[in-house]
Amino acid sequence: MRVVLEARQKGAAVRVQELEAELERVRAALVEAEEVLRCRVIGLEQYLEALAEADVPAVVVGGVPPSKPVGPRRAVPRRQDATGAEVLSVDYQALMAAAA
Repeated sequence: MRVVLEARQKGAAVRVQELEAELERVRAALVEAEEVLRCRVIGLEQYLEALAEADVPAVVVGGVPPSKPVGPRRAVPRRQDATGAEVLSVDYQALMAAAA
């Protein structure tokens, strides 16, 4: 009977060691995933800030024209600027003609 109990104890000890090793692996993976998430959050915040700055009109200081804002470019003009299809790029004009 003693041999059986000692074997069970050894088996439980081995299982505990395996689970501890697995826990360390999971903790390391969690740290890596949290770092990736942190970088993605920062990147998204920077992107949104750049978009917000691109939409704010630049102020001319000392008569020097502002540089072109950095950010995504629009292939299609803003709605208030668009008076007709002639202000669209050639590709979009072709699409409008095909749709008409």
